[in-house]
Amino acid sequence: MRRRQILGEIVAGLAMGAVYYVIYIILFPQLHRLLGAEGISREPVIDTALAGFFLAIGAIASVTRGTIYSFILSALLKILGLLAYLFLVSNKPLSITNTIAGYSVTISINPDPVIFVASIWTLATILIDILAMIERLRPGIPGALTYLREALS
Repeated sequence: MRRRQILGEIVAGLAMGAVYYVIYIILFPQLHRLLGAEGISREPVIDTALAGFFLAIGAIASVTRGTIYSFILSALLKILGLLAYLFLVSNKPLSITNTIAGYSVTISINPDPVIFVASIWTLATILIDILAMIERLRPGIPGALTYLREALS
C-alpha cells in the first residue's frame, strides 16, 4: 500500500512538473510569438534539460508533500519557470509589420505588461501556497486563507 501511494505521488508530481513546463516554457513564449515577438529561439538541449528539471522537482515536491521541503521545491519550480520565461522573452519587442495601401506600417508593443502579469501570477501562487501552509500548521485557528475566501466571496 505504501509503495502504491508513493508511486501515485511521484506520478502526480511528474504531472505537476509537466504542467509548469508547458505553462512557462511553451505557452507563455508562444503567446509572445503570437503577439509578434521576433527571435524567440529555443534549443532542444536546453528544453530537454529544463523538462527533466521540472519533472524531477515536481516529483520530489509531491513525494515530500506536507513538509516544508514540498513548499520550498514548489516555489523553486515556479520561480525557475518564471526565470526561464523571462530569459526567453527578455529584450524581444512585440512588433507587427503590415502593408496597407502600399505603405509599410509597423506596430510595436511594449511586452512589459505581459511579463508583469506572468510575474504577478507566479508570485501570487507562491503567496497562496504560503498561506495554505500557515493554515495547515494552525488548523484550529482560522487562517489567512479563510479570511481570503471570505473577502473574495
